[in-house]
Amino acid sequence: MALKHTAPCAACGSAPASHLSLWLGTVADAATLRLPMHQLPFYAPLMRIAEKVVDALGELAYIIGRALHLVTLSSDTATAASTRSQLLWKEALRRGISMRQVLLLGLPTDIFRVQHGRASDSFRSLPLTPEAAALRMDDKVLFKKTMEAAGLPVPKSYGVSRLSQAKEALQSVRIACVKPRTGSNGRHTYPNVRTEEDLVEAFAGVKQISAFVTVEEYLDGNLCRATCVNGTLIGFLESAYPTITGDGVSAIEELVVVANAAKLDAVDDIELDSVNESFIARQGYSRTSILPLGTTLALSYRGGTGAGGSNREHGRNIHPSFIPLIEKAARSTGLHVVGFDLIIPDAQQPQDTQRWGFIEANSLPWIDLHAHPYYGEPIDLSAAVWDLWQSQSIRA
Repeated sequence: MALKHTAPCAACGSAPASHLSLWLGTVADAATLRLPMHQLPFYAPLMRIAEKVVDALGELAYIIGRALHLVTLSSDTATAASTRSQLLWKEALRRGISMRQVLLLGLPTDIFRVQHGRASDSFRSLPLTPEAAALRMDDKVLFKKTMEAAGLPVPKSYGVSRLSQAKEALQSVRIACVKPRTGSNGRHTYPNVRTEEDLVEAFAGVKQISAFVTVEEYLDGNLCRATCVNGTLIGFLESAYPTITGDGVSAIEELVVVANAAKLDAVDDIELDSVNESFIARQGYSRTSILPLGTTLALSYRGGTGAGGSNREHGRNIHPSFIPLIEKAARSTGLHVVGFDLIIPDAQQPQDTQRWGFIEANSLPWIDLHAHPYYGEPIDLSAAVWDLWQSQSIRA
């Protein structure tokens, strides 16, 4: 198994990373997320004690680092490592919350220290630390079991580590999406897998970055991100895949050239790289195929403007039948802030008239996705995050 990362990697897309680091991370995830420790007696109080010990050790490391001048603090918002952190930082300053970034040996990290009145805190990425048990929702299989137990729609899903298991799972779901069991950020994901030959390729691709694989039922529809804070749906971003429609005479690669020439501003070109060619092949076409008149073909499993598609922020302006189910899902996870990936054919139509489902949950969601949509009104979730942080600080 090839674990070394070779850049650039088409399967990693816009989120390149060390394959070895990602693979080792999935092993750590297996040890921390899947062991049924939460079922043991006294688990909750023990975890609270453990969290206090970890916090104390972190504070001690910070004090020592400051004393040795290994750790410094920065008030320069320009050094924020992500747009998510920039949004949170600007909102903190607007509220009079002192927020400073931790620099290790002068290099920016995604760790921050905040002070507001008597309340102080250190956090990574988001100022609301989830309970350890809730982090199990980052495991795609465990998440779907939780949703299923709550009576919420999910695709069939199997966690596998061997190819023979993956083959059995494919027989059950018939059309599969094959991807890492935890994490990924869209890396090494293979939807619309129908044949054993395609499964072998997909399984090997996932194994490059993950020790454990998910084989789940493939759902057809748009990729949607629903983000909830304190159990309330606030942002709903619907991403459309890049598509072309056949004229009966032009090859797919020719239609892509035409589509790129006509694309809207701020939308990236559609690329026929190895990953997208493989995705097209799983639909029965190649780049030189003549697409039949009127046939619409998705060119990538990645949606949004970065893939040559588009997106629209709906906020809560989706069909009302979805909202209570999404908020029920948020409460079921136990996460203060959670971002759900869902596949929905049409979010403006009643939920019970279509096949849709929850795909995965993110305990550290990219709340900035809702702040910069191509269509729709931007939504800045940082205000809701700080509202919850301040209310918890007051109660504490």
